Amino acid sequence: MEKSESIKNLATSMAQFRKNLLKAQPSKDGKSHYGNYVTLEDLTAAVDGALPESLGYTQEATSDPNGVSITTMLFDASGEYIIYNPLSMPVQRKDAQAFGSAETYARRYSLSAAFGVSASKDDDGQQATKAAPSKTQNGTKRPADRVTTDQMTELTKLFKQTSEVTNGSLANVQKYYLGQFNVSNISQLTKLQADEIITVVKRKLNGGNKK
Repeated sequence: MEKSESIKNLATSMAQFRKNLLKAQPSKDGKSHYGNYVTLEDLTAAVDGALPESLGYTQEATSDPNGVSITTMLFDASGEYIIYNPLSMPVQRKDAQAFGSAETYARRYSLSAAFGVSASKDDDGQQATKAAPSKTQNGTKRPADRVTTDQMTELTKLFKQTSEVTNGSLANVQKYYLGQFNVSNISQLTKLQADEIITVVKRKLNGGNKK
């Protein structure tokens, strides 16, 4: 994450944004087989409608043969800014639909993370990462988009770091983040959900913010 030397004015603008947003929370009208979610259009409308005159944002999309990355920047009329780390979405099918789905997913989650707006429950990026089911060691099939062992290890480490920084219990930290996807165990997450939590937790730890 990059930011201006001071973000005092930007922080004041964000506080006003949060107050404004309470009056117009986005609805979860999008539907997928994972449940309802906030569409990019509804999220953008809610954010734009709650922005004070002093606050703005921009999103930049970049791509390579393997996926799409979205970088979100917040800026204040004073000239202060925060540039968040890119949120990257992989694609396994090399076609326009897959890249478009990945970009939409990344834009929504990068924007919702920057402004603290919940966009779950969601997986309309499934078209970008859809693949054949994989098998566990005992031969039973499991969803191909299920959280990986490496992701579970990283999440466990990040949750522990967050509990130490916030002086909170590890159980409460885990419950807070997993609860946003209505699951109680890391193993119940999808890859995309795990990536989102990893991105958000790292961003907060790097910025020195409490959860």
